[in-house]
Amino acid sequence: MHYMRLLLVSAALLLPPLPAAAQQTDVTELYKASIVHLKISNSGYEQAQPWRQTSISQEEGFGCAVAPNRVLTTAENVTNATLVQAMTYEQAEWIPAKVVVVDYEYNLCLLELETGALRKPLKPVTFSELFPKNEQISACWLSSSGLPTSARSILDRAEVQPSPVSFTKNLSFVVSNTSRPFGDGEICAYGDQLVGIAAWGTGSDSGLIPAETINRFLSQASKPTYTGFGAVGFETYNLLDPVMRRYLKLPADIQDGIYVSSVYNLGTGSSQLKRGDVIVSIDGQRLNAFGRYKHPKYDLISFDHLILQKSEGQMISFEIIRDAKPLHLDIEARSVKSSQMLVPYYQYGKQPVYLVTGGYVFQQLTRDYLAMWGEGWPGKVPPHLFNYYFSESFKPTAERKEIVILSYVLPAEVNLGYQQLSQLVVSTVDGKTIASVKDLVETMNAASESPFHTITFEMQAPVLVIPKENLALIDQQIAAIYAVSKPVNLN
Repeated sequence: MHYMRLLLVSAALLLPPLPAAAQQTDVTELYKASIVHLKISNSGYEQAQPWRQTSISQEEGFGCAVAPNRVLTTAENVTNATLVQAMTYEQAEWIPAKVVVVDYEYNLCLLELETGALRKPLKPVTFSELFPKNEQISACWLSSSGLPTSARSILDRAEVQPSPVSFTKNLSFVVSNTSRPFGDGEICAYGDQLVGIAAWGTGSDSGLIPAETINRFLSQASKPTYTGFGAVGFETYNLLDPVMRRYLKLPADIQDGIYVSSVYNLGTGSSQLKRGDVIVSIDGQRLNAFGRYKHPKYDLISFDHLILQKSEGQMISFEIIRDAKPLHLDIEARSVKSSQMLVPYYQYGKQPVYLVTGGYVFQQLTRDYLAMWGEGWPGKVPPHLFNYYFSESFKPTAERKEIVILSYVLPAEVNLGYQQLSQLVVSTVDGKTIASVKDLVETMNAASESPFHTITFEMQAPVLVIPKENLALIDQQIAAIYAVSKPVNLN
């Protein structure tokens, strides 16, 4: 018995000690006046029947004070939010809150609590841009019962990961061996220093939005106009094949660089870069053949981080090789909004754009629409629609700002013979090329001597002919039969 006790004591002595700050800090006591519990009511729109709202559901989240009545949380917490309320440690009742700034690309949101309802100001926190790799990280949050609670983990690495709510890739701190999966918006501390907020969690790992991202967001959110940050306006391909390097006539002394395989019509570099360029460095940071660079704190991470940390309008230095010749480019950081995309990645809180006439349901193609096919939808959706999403989303033009589809047909006498048509991409209406749903509506409302609307589709689909006679009355009857409360939405 004494021998076993001696072994246990000896083993304990061999364990590396925790940092002094981590040993002494009770994060729940330190931050209880700064953390809030959020209750969010949300409701979206049905994609198959875009005139109908979904039932209201409730979710919970977390946040922390960055001003006496302002709270930082993740953008994911407020997607499709219709009502946001907060509860503080000092005030165990729900306080109305409103969204001040939300950036889905950064996955961050700034809320403002109703001042008259907040009896005691919150204690603002600050974030320290530390990267305590392999050290213990404590998460802290306010439970639904109003109790400050904590969990532990180890900071494992920093890497650029796809956003859970947008098309961007962002810097994340990944923590492992969590005592409990972290929830969206929980503050995460190293000792008494806040290093980020939680953005996702699984059984054993969780991801944090680091302090440097948070501080950039808060700095810009304090300005009169929030402009956002740079987004990558091109696609790249690993440049490992020596045959490919010889084909591009790269100098023998250059073994690094990433190949530009496609250039968008949106985002940083979309106006200056060309397909076939080789990017050697960005802002003086040399890229390897995988597109990664050596960060002084985070080791090797993707070049996306160099662009995403730039505010809209800031200049970024690119060193490239084009046609076997070195070239310097100063490129302006440009953000990308989902609404600018040919196939929008998200439309949080917005009603889909559509038109119902003659029983034909026309609407804008979006990622949300494609997601109706359920889990694994990229392998289930019609291939021609997936191609627009996968290959053309960032390539809108003046001639085609949206992909307008005939989604399906509400059966009625006026559309006999056409009721099986669905998932077709509209090409022209009455001889005019259609760039958007708004174009479709305006063209069909324009004066014309023809007694019919003629609609053509891509992929050699049948030509659709809609009689104009009594069409307004027919639309009212169809709306009454199928409970179409609003036959058109262009917002």
